[in-house]
Amino acid sequence: MSNFKFTTQIQPRYGDFDMLGHLNNASYMVYFELARIEYFHQVGWSLNDISNVVAHFDIDFLIPVLPYTAITCSVKTISLGSKSFQMQYELNSEQGNVCHCRAHSVQVCIDKKNGKAIHLPGNIRDILTNFEGL
Repeated sequence: MSNFKFTTQIQPRYGDFDMLGHLNNASYMVYFELARIEYFHQVGWSLNDISNVVAHFDIDFLIPVLPYTAITCSVKTISLGSKSFQMQYELNSEQGNVCHCRAHSVQVCIDKKNGKAIHLPGNIRDILTNFEGL
């Protein structure tokens, strides 16, 4: 497992698996979304007026997640731009000895009142910088 300061447990549900018994590809995105919202809560970003949207996402599937696999999702912010920031994710066995998947996203900061992209506010930049040590 890479150097992540935030990790949360994920509980796969029966309906998350496909007909072959593997975790469905779409479920990975949902798990990353769940972990990302918990990450923002943990670092102190309320998402009330200023939020963010996914502009880009890529996933490397390494080892299938099978039913009854206890997993965790780790999240970190890896870089900050003027209006966007990049995040990295890992889905691991709960013991941390198997990495099932790695992912990367680009998030764009938005004003929720008008839905437009905005510059990353100073307080949000500070929150992410301080938490991650960027």
